Amino acid sequence: MYSELIQLFGKIGTKFFGKKLQSLKELVEKSNLPIIYEKYIGKLFFYAFICLNVSFVFFLYFFLIFWKLNFAQSFIISLILTSTLTWTIATVFYLYPFYKYSRQMKDIERNMPFGISYMNIISKSGVPPEQMIKYIAEDKEFGEFSKEFERIYKQIILVGKDVTSSISEIAFRTPSEKFKNFLLGLNSTILSGGNINLYLSEESRKEIDVYRERQRKYTTLMSFLADIYIVVFLIVPLVIMILLTTFSLITSTFFSFNIPFLMRLLVYVFVPVSGAIYLIILGLVKV
Repeated sequence: MYSELIQLFGKIGTKFFGKKLQSLKELVEKSNLPIIYEKYIGKLFFYAFICLNVSFVFFLYFFLIFWKLNFAQSFIISLILTSTLTWTIATVFYLYPFYKYSRQMKDIERNMPFGISYMNIISKSGVPPEQMIKYIAEDKEFGEFSKEFERIYKQIILVGKDVTSSISEIAFRTPSEKFKNFLLGLNSTILSGGNINLYLSEESRKEIDVYRERQRKYTTLMSFLADIYIVVFLIVPLVIMILLTTFSLITSTFFSFNIPFLMRLLVYVFVPVSGAIYLIILGLVKV
């Protein structure tokens, strides 16, 4: 029953909103979600429909029975809350492939310098392309880079395609344009009978140069953040505490605020909250 409903809503969604959801279709396919586009659209509209009906009845009952509002007020408030909740669920479904696509693209490009260097080492040992792809696919240290090669290897083993056809297919489905160009270049080298070792050596050198530049920018940014930490969390609180202590010898208030209260506010609110924000920013900074 559930599968039939998802299929039904998928057909309705793609029929009436197919053109507007074209960008979502491409991202569902490129972000490698373990679900086909029509089924994903079916889930989007199905859960939005369920939310629209169930939440409206719940809110209407809640405001009528518990808050004792009249029917008109309950209806309007329930409609607003239900619309907001339904829109939120639909937005989350719509934006998730974009989020996953972005994460995969960044992860692939972050691991490309190491993955290509590893491929270069394997290739120089005389391993054929198919075996090289297998080794990269089995090595999980390179994150999404390895997963893309795992998809290539599955095309070879499970579908029965040749190496070049498998590389070409994944190249046009990968989230990263940079990785796509690398795969197409590798494919062209194999098809033309070119020197794979030379191609991988050149690509490895270029990617390592890019990685070094990213590391340089990362080091500069971390140095800047370290300076901010010293100023905001060490010098500023210390100076403020000294000033407040000095003022407390003259008066008990500072700009109409009690000085002991300001000291507690600084120690128990400003410093912890600022520290939490700083840690979140550090967590978002990646090479």
